[in-house]
Order: sequence, then structure tokens, then C-alpha cells
Amino acid sequence: MEKIKVFVDWVDKNFGATLEDKVPGAVVVTDKTFEGIKNTIASTLSFHIEGMMKDKEEVPSWLTNNEYVFEYVLTDSALLHINE
Repeated sequence: MEKIKVFVDWVDKNFGATLEDKVPGAVVVTDKTFEGIKNTIASTLSFHIEGMMKDKEEVPSWLTNNEYVFEYVLTDSALLHINE
């Protein structure tokens, strides 16, 4: 099982999240709440993987087989807004 780090920051009035470089391409999610980020990241990654496969790009098997879990890494500014 692979761990994918989700880097979460506070960006102006929203949380913003990106995935670490082990995931090919760019995956970015924004939401007003941290829970929203957590709820959206999986479907966004699935959509990204589907697009890569349609474009015949190389996708690691652990991604196509859903053999991963998310590990959230929050910046200090994100932590300050977590309970708002």
C-alpha cells in the first residue's frame, strides 16, 4: 500500500491542496473547509487517473488498482484555520 502525501495550505480564503510528486501530473483541490478537501481529493485523483489512461499516459499500477492511502500534511497557516 502506497502513501500519498496531500499538502494542505491556507490560501487567502480557502484551503488548497496538492499531491506529492510520486503522483504523475498535477492534482490541485480547493475548498472552504478541510473536510471538503478530504471529501474531494479521492474523486479528483480518480478523475485525473482516468484522464491519464484515456491519453495513454503511463500510470503506476498502484494508482490504477487503488492501492494507496492519503496522508495529510498541513502547514501552520492551514492548522490555524482548521476549526473555522
